Amino acid sequence: MAKKMFNKNYVVPFFLLLFSIPAIYYLLHSGFYEPHDLHHFADIYQMVRAFSSGQIPPRLGPDFTFGYGYPLFNFYYVMPFYLGALLYFIFGSITLSFKLVFVISVLLSLAGMYLFLREFFGKYASFIGSIIFLYTPYRALQIYVRGAMGEALTLSLLPLLGWVIVKIVKSDGKLRTVGWASIICAVFLLSHNYMWALSLPWVLLLAIFLVKKGTVGINFSKLLLLGTLAVGMTIYWWLPGLAEQKLVNPSTPFPLFDHFPFIKQLIIPFWGYGASVWGPGDGLSFQIGITNIAVVCATLFLIVFYRKFYLKKDNLKLTIWALAGFVTSFVFMNVRSYPIWKLLPFYNLIQFPWRLLFLTTFFTSILAGNLVELLEGRVRKIIGVGLLILSILTTYQYFQPSKVFYKSDDEYLARFFANRTVNGDKDSVSGEYLNYSEDYLLLTNWTKEKPMTLPQSKITSAEAKITNIKEISPVDWKADVSANESGVVTFNSYYFPGWFARIDGRDAQINPGGPFGQIELVVSEGRHSIEFYWAETPLRKAADLVSVFSLFAALLLVFSRKR
Repeated sequence: MAKKMFNKNYVVPFFLLLFSIPAIYYLLHSGFYEPHDLHHFADIYQMVRAFSSGQIPPRLGPDFTFGYGYPLFNFYYVMPFYLGALLYFIFGSITLSFKLVFVISVLLSLAGMYLFLREFFGKYASFIGSIIFLYTPYRALQIYVRGAMGEALTLSLLPLLGWVIVKIVKSDGKLRTVGWASIICAVFLLSHNYMWALSLPWVLLLAIFLVKKGTVGINFSKLLLLGTLAVGMTIYWWLPGLAEQKLVNPSTPFPLFDHFPFIKQLIIPFWGYGASVWGPGDGLSFQIGITNIAVVCATLFLIVFYRKFYLKKDNLKLTIWALAGFVTSFVFMNVRSYPIWKLLPFYNLIQFPWRLLFLTTFFTSILAGNLVELLEGRVRKIIGVGLLILSILTTYQYFQPSKVFYKSDDEYLARFFANRTVNGDKDSVSGEYLNYSEDYLLLTNWTKEKPMTLPQSKITSAEAKITNIKEISPVDWKADVSANESGVVTFNSYYFPGWFARIDGRDAQINPGGPFGQIELVVSEGRHSIEFYWAETPLRKAADLVSVFSLFAALLLVFSRKR
């Protein structure tokens, strides 16, 4: 009877949702929590402001650094903040949007992992593997300690991406699957700056393992088409970012070498809400997870002493791949791998080698499903239930914040912005913001020092009279100028490609100036109307067109009925 009920289509989704409740309970709670990356609150708000200002695609956050603005979304990953902005437009709350991004990531991860595992295992084994994928210490760390939106969304999308690629390679010849896969891959790429570089090679390696003889050519062409469309859909973001990276000062406050975990930290259970520091005195947990380690040990035991289990099954390649992924991730979290890390051109941007825990979480969940699938009869049921109970009992207490706060959106805006509220500017400067360091906003090449006060006005001049200053949008300002002689007008925003100016309706040259790299415009004697506005540069326009064309092509495939 129980087996028949489990085979109903609605039963598995229901139980996946049911088992997710303890993990997301505090995200649905009326209060808020303050993780390490609370600045994502500001990022969601600036994405909202960017969309509201008419930026398509959004690149400039207009309210950063005392209102001088910053092109954060030209360099930083964007998908979590697209999602957060959409949720804000629906619900009207930044704190709720912040939490719902993580709720969506949890639900996506369960659905994606279940679909991925179903390509190899039955429903029962796939269900067990999906739950273990959620109830691991690193997942709780991402959500409730670090608040790492990009990593959480990337981890959630990884099995979903693996699922569509496996479907293409194994049997599915439909163009619509390639179209869906390219869209999922594009979302995956936009979810984090470099986590895709650490995980996508493993998905492609699995695809190579699964390719059957005689289908290499067609599968290669489908994967090439998938990759081309995904790269094309995301080129609007990564191409300008790469081309303009030289216009900001590269630096990181977290050198990679200082954050390798010790082996005992990966194995011994520990939980905390502190920071990652040099040495073994870290205040947060780097544990792989008791259940996850037990699954790896059981898999190795069966391979060594009961190899017949694997010889009978078709998933030996999957086992080897997942074990290799786990071992590689484990090794590269050890400081002795540092010379190999240095071969990567962007290795210091990764900052924390323990971020590879997101891969150990992924691989051990697959091994858990595989372990349950190998067993038979009552032993399968007992081991499956045992792993399920063990994973929840050893981790559910981690899925909660250190403290719950009851603050309004405006109270958090006062921390991250000089004078912003949900309803607009306020007259006084936030004292809390004066003590806040926006260290993740790298200074532009023209900025000698960061501003420490609000400008007297958005448009100023020591040599001309400025009147009728009007904000058309946060990135479009107009004013009238009266000058007795040629002079300089200053627009108090960071100079950066994308800002333009007009004098009396005609394009005018702008230049960086002042200690903050503000925008300066030379006006001649007389009365003039001037405008400063943000728009796409020629390079960005070209990239935007490629992305639009690629998305259109992917959608054509999605709605195609041809093979």
